[in-house]
Amino acid sequence: MQVKKFEARTMKEALEMVKTQLGPDAIILSARDNNKSFGLVGEGSVEITAAVSEETLHKKKFVESRINDRDKQRFQQSPAKVQKTIIETMVKKHLDNQPKAVTRQRYIEIDDAQVQARQEEVANARVKNAAQRAWASFASNSWQEEVSAPAPGLRASAPVAIESPVEKAEINQLKNEIAGLKDLLTRFENMPQQFVSSYPGQSYGLPFELSFMFERLVQTGVSEDFAVDILNQVQETVPVAKLKNKSLIEGWVAKHILETTRIETSVSEKIHVFMGGAGSGKTSQLVKMASDLVINQGKKVALFTTDTMKVGAADQLRIYAQILNVPFAVIRGSEDWSKIIKFLAQVDTVLVDVPSFSLKNQEEIHKLRSILPSKDLSTRYHFVVSSMAKDSDTEDLARRYSVIGFDDVIFTAVDQSIQHGTIYNFMKRHQCPLHSFGIGSRVPEDFEYATRERVLDLLMKITQYKFEDASAS
Repeated sequence: MQVKKFEARTMKEALEMVKTQLGPDAIILSARDNNKSFGLVGEGSVEITAAVSEETLHKKKFVESRINDRDKQRFQQSPAKVQKTIIETMVKKHLDNQPKAVTRQRYIEIDDAQVQARQEEVANARVKNAAQRAWASFASNSWQEEVSAPAPGLRASAPVAIESPVEKAEINQLKNEIAGLKDLLTRFENMPQQFVSSYPGQSYGLPFELSFMFERLVQTGVSEDFAVDILNQVQETVPVAKLKNKSLIEGWVAKHILETTRIETSVSEKIHVFMGGAGSGKTSQLVKMASDLVINQGKKVALFTTDTMKVGAADQLRIYAQILNVPFAVIRGSEDWSKIIKFLAQVDTVLVDVPSFSLKNQEEIHKLRSILPSKDLSTRYHFVVSSMAKDSDTEDLARRYSVIGFDDVIFTAVDQSIQHGTIYNFMKRHQCPLHSFGIGSRVPEDFEYATRERVLDLLMKITQYKFEDASAS
């Protein structure tokens, strides 16, 4: 499935772009007016997000490849209904010209009675053939030496077929086989017919038509419960007759993901605290965000660290502060916050790095609370987690950090993971908005704020991003 954005001066121009590039069967996911200027002329614009399946797009490209340039231009300028009719006609004509396999009867149309009758017919034929061979052997006088002559004065009777011992044994064996088959069929009919699940999602009561989407969501890491919930809504919304339309199902699921994804778009707090487990990438994401604020947004930033436990942690962040030419401070306790309150007015944003705690005991919880900003300061807490972590481990750590509380979640190492369903699972379970993503090791290029379109791309694997090595840049 391909999802693209189109921007034009008017809605009509935007729809023409959708029809030209994606075809008449494209599904409009969203449309909005942009307040920003369009191009160099300074006019408003309309932005449309549309999607189309790979199969539908291939049909469109196939038709365009079979017509000349002049007809192709007329085809692209024609109405959507005309385009759809032309595509269906040419594709059907192409398929009709392909060689077709000849079949006598479909397997599903063969019932048990036909199978049993056929088996009995074959067995009876074998018995009949054996009897005919015995009669032919008798007619050739091979057994006449064993037949006594009739008594004088008596009329000879009609010849009687005498079976050889071998043929008699063969007939008895065939009869036994027929009896065994009949007994086997009888027992099979009386046996309870219970069949195992034959397609993904059947155990949840999903129809076969939705099995492809259930498997696709689960393979990308989405929880089975959430996948079933989404597809149950599909059944309630989409008519049964249209469930076989894969493009329609893909478009519905894509639109649902866009509408239900929670993104943190307006952050007004001055102090941003980065916390999470060991190896989650807190410090790296803090530095990336600081670089983005300074270089791309022109903000005045200060870097603080409360991590006096890890060797070299404070020195590492001090070096980054020197590179960015921003203030740096080490916070060792709650009393240090009261000393720097006056200083906070001189900067736009303060980014705070805290140590990695497991929070498995009250001592660690008390220690973390003692180094956090006071409640009267405008503070936002980011829970940082790696996309490489297991879903169960992430949930366990989030449950422990819920004692402290966090406002949103940041996912790092997005470029290294292939199961991005954990992002959707976390957001749905905790009703927690997504703040940003870490997609590599470059600073600040590999930092991006979360968007609904990006989440959809990660879940549906619409595009494949190539992440360059930091050493090669």
